[in-house]
Formats: sequence, C-alpha cells, structure tokens
Amino acid sequence: MQPLEIVPFGHSALREVAKPVRVFHKKFHAFVDALVATLAASEHGAALAAPQVGVLKRVLVMNYQNERLELVNPCVLSAQGETEDYEGCLSYSGYHGLVKRAAKITVSYQDRHGREHTITRSGKIARCLQHEIDHLDGILYIDRMTEPFLTDSETEKKIKLTEVLKTAGLPTHPLEPLVPAGPVRKTPPSSR
Repeated sequence: MQPLEIVPFGHSALREVAKPVRVFHKKFHAFVDALVATLAASEHGAALAAPQVGVLKRVLVMNYQNERLELVNPCVLSAQGETEDYEGCLSYSGYHGLVKRAAKITVSYQDRHGREHTITRSGKIARCLQHEIDHLDGILYIDRMTEPFLTDSETEKKIKLTEVLKTAGLPTHPLEPLVPAGPVRKTPPSSR
C-alpha cells in the first residue's frame, strides 16, 4: 500500500476538530490500512492521526513499544496522575518539546468494524495516545509545552518556539500554552 503524505505544521487540517466516523465500510478499512502503511514508512513515528494526512476523521493508529492499536472515535474517559516528558511530531519532525500529560488514561473507542472497546494505559503509551487524540481535536503538542522552546533532535540545541515557528513560516503565538491540560471529556464529541 502506498503511504499517504504527512501534512506539515501550518496545514489547516491540524487545527480543525475531526468528525466522527459513522460508516465502517471497505473504503474506510482501506483508509485505515493506508494510515498503518504511512506510519510504518515513517522513520521515527510511534503513532499517526488522520488529520496528519489531511483527513478530518476521528481515527488514529499506533505502533509503539510492541503495541499496535487502531482507534476510531476515541474518547478519554478518565485521566490520572501527571507526568512530564519530551514529545515530537511527524508533522514537524526534527524537534521535540517538554509536555505535561496524564500518567494513566482510560479510553473508549471503536475498532475498524465499529465494535466498542475500552482500554487503560499508562506511561509512554498513555502519552502517545493523548498526543494523537489531541490531533483529532486540532491541538498540537506545542500548545501544551511547559517550556518556551523546542529542542533540535540532532544537535540538542534549544530554540525559542516563536523562532522555530517564524522560520517555518507559521504563525507564532504566546509562549504560554494555548490549551490548558483541561477537563477530561466524558462523552464523545457527538453521539455514535
């Protein structure tokens, strides 16, 4: 399967809220397969959300720490604890930033056939899932960073976030996180 093109920071799909999937047909399965192929073709990717390929559907795939998941219409039901670690993004590769996340989460979702599931994950898997679910809500990890700079993944040089965004031709924003950690969404964005 041919990998899809990953859209860069600045693409409008990365700032929009993705729509719930309502039809689970062969065409949708082919799209999920294409997301899986795109993630597999990426050099350092752990997970990928549909908006990262310009598709505003609530779908993400993950292949990280020996766990492969396909989540459709995911919803965080509960979040516990707090942890801080570095994150990067396939839509803006080469940089990482320090982000605060819940240490443990419970997520409800559907699989590619529409069957309902609930999982609880902690540690880096929970972080990865939260990062991708944020993509489905138009939120980027730079919005949740706890420091005003990114780190170049090759040189480890710290660069002001506003400078990185300006160099990339992207709009800059205040150095405070635009989106607070905020409350957990108890229900999906719309009924299934």
